[in-house]
Amino acid sequence: MSSDNPLNLIHLANFNSTNIGNGALISGLESVMEEDLPRAICWNREPWDDYTFGLVDFDEQFVKKINASDGLIVGGAVTFNGRDYNTRTGTRFELPLELWEKVTKPVVFYGLSYRHWHGQTYYHADKLKLTIEKILSSDNMILAVRNDGTKKWLKELAGIDSQDIVEIPDSAVFVRSKIDGYYPEILNGAKNVMVSFNDEDPNHRYDQRHLINGVSKRTRDYVIGELVSALERLADAFPVNLVLCPHYFDDYRMMSEFLERVRPRLAHQRMVSTGLCRVKDTELFYGRYKQADLSISMRVHSMSPCVGLGTPMVAYSTQDRMTDFMDRIGLRDQSVDAFGVSARDELYSRAKYAIENGNEVRKRFLGVRTALREEARAFHHKVYELLTA
Repeated sequence: MSSDNPLNLIHLANFNSTNIGNGALISGLESVMEEDLPRAICWNREPWDDYTFGLVDFDEQFVKKINASDGLIVGGAVTFNGRDYNTRTGTRFELPLELWEKVTKPVVFYGLSYRHWHGQTYYHADKLKLTIEKILSSDNMILAVRNDGTKKWLKELAGIDSQDIVEIPDSAVFVRSKIDGYYPEILNGAKNVMVSFNDEDPNHRYDQRHLINGVSKRTRDYVIGELVSALERLADAFPVNLVLCPHYFDDYRMMSEFLERVRPRLAHQRMVSTGLCRVKDTELFYGRYKQADLSISMRVHSMSPCVGLGTPMVAYSTQDRMTDFMDRIGLRDQSVDAFGVSARDELYSRAKYAIENGNEVRKRFLGVRTALREEARAFHHKVYELLTA
């Protein structure tokens, strides 16, 4: 790698967020690009969340920043969420379309994803379609989406199916972790089990109208109850230390209801929790995952980092993009439908297997990481060609 003439790249990502999943995306993206590009990178980090909350705007000044750099990397955050206030482009990247022609430097949309539910209105879907078409028709832009079904979702919502939309690994697979951190939650002599909750978009995520054999399964209450049952059985079978691990404030609601239902002794004697972290503490946060024997992951960015870290994990899935991701990387058997009739039994069975066969699961996960790493490296060759054309 040559450092004589570094690339000056703007990285647009949620740098000011307290949702630690953003930190995983940022850390993974920057680490693998730094490894793969033959020139050193000077990162100019631009907080996307400041634009989302109106502290700054996607305007001509933003275009000038791009044109004064060697290129813009739009980090792989949830970009397609259909909010009513995204009136310009139908996405969180709200640069007015009339300014796009003024962008002269390369723009790489790196692993974008969606968060949208069946039956939910996607506001300004017409603008979304125009935006995607604009990217695909631009010689100085690459559109890459996460390997979590986003490409399929774009086809279903906007009718766009193009070979120029590239699927790449979730960059959080490659998150850096701090191996020498202080982790008082980890207990020596126990099976340390991380548990991440997910209570984002509860009104859309947990649809109470769906019945199986007259029993409502797609309910939040059901998902919590099945999790309680599986973890209590796991605590009967092993000397577990449960580490409840919120990734964002939403998760505390579900944690509270979980604690109301779990056995008091389990909560009092064999359970602790972590707090939230800022993006700057990403490596420390995921170093904790690295120490664990198992993760029960409801969060996307509990799930994918575990694969890269080699931490045995069972994805307790409440959304298609988690299941689609596990399908695409060949780990469907490490995922449990949280709405399934036998969710508690499946979750317990797969968690038990992962604890009893930890080395085998770790080896398998790291093999998957190696394959995904090669996919990322091949994509970076294309990125470098665009940046240096």
